[in-house]
Amino acid sequence: MLTIDHKILYNTESISRDYAARDYLEPAERAVIEVLGPNLSGMEMLDMGVGGGRTTKYFGPHVHNYTGADYAPAMVNACIEKYGDDYFFITCDARDMEELSNNSFDFVLFSFNGMDSFSHEDRMSALKEIKRVLRPDGYFCFSSHNLNWDGLSDLFNLKPGKGVGPDHRSDAGLKDFKKHLGRGFRSAYKVARLSILNRSFHIKDHIRRLRKSERGHIYDNSLNGKAKVYYITKDEQIRQLKEAGYKNISTICRNGFITSNTTLLNKGGWIYYLCQAGK
Repeated sequence: MLTIDHKILYNTESISRDYAARDYLEPAERAVIEVLGPNLSGMEMLDMGVGGGRTTKYFGPHVHNYTGADYAPAMVNACIEKYGDDYFFITCDARDMEELSNNSFDFVLFSFNGMDSFSHEDRMSALKEIKRVLRPDGYFCFSSHNLNWDGLSDLFNLKPGKGVGPDHRSDAGLKDFKKHLGRGFRSAYKVARLSILNRSFHIKDHIRRLRKSERGHIYDNSLNGKAKVYYITKDEQIRQLKEAGYKNISTICRNGFITSNTTLLNKGGWIYYLCQAGK
């Protein structure tokens, strides 16, 4: 099997353990805390796609009530093991949140490009479901892969990483040469595999075609190319949000700078969106 469904992948012990070990906030997530400021203290928050609880310790203490949710039971179990009874965690799929009532939350966070694991149709379903559980004027923040990222094509270039080159010490010899050669073969295999999955050995042409439609799936180097990832332009994402009933849409660079400047946004592979639910 060349690829795996995202839900199956995230429900594995190795992935859930890796996610549970992560302990940091993205600069853009810190910017959201600053924007919402003291209003957080009165908010009911849903942390959708909570993973291993990376964001829990940073958002949980700020809000009135915190609920973490993920569609992978292994992730939810990792959160419960990590935080015990301090916060409430449930297994829940953003595409169909029948467990949650209408107008239940003031703030929904869907971090780490969680919605990019969905098909286009499921993505639109998730946007509508999240709006349903939000109260009018409630906030929604999420990140997504930027299809217009300046460095997107570089993900598929066969370039040695830092320190990959051969060691020229006199005692390195054949051992170092074999190590360097092995890395080269692994890199070549990885690029060839991604090209096959993307059905294109001319990745720039593939990206160019996707950019014309402003959205599409790419097998990139995240998760070792085991699952396809949704990429979208800023303009198309804003259009989708408006179609799903959101308003007051802001964009944030991954470094935490709030801007609508396309040139700045396209310097990063992710764009964060902060918006409000319409009535």
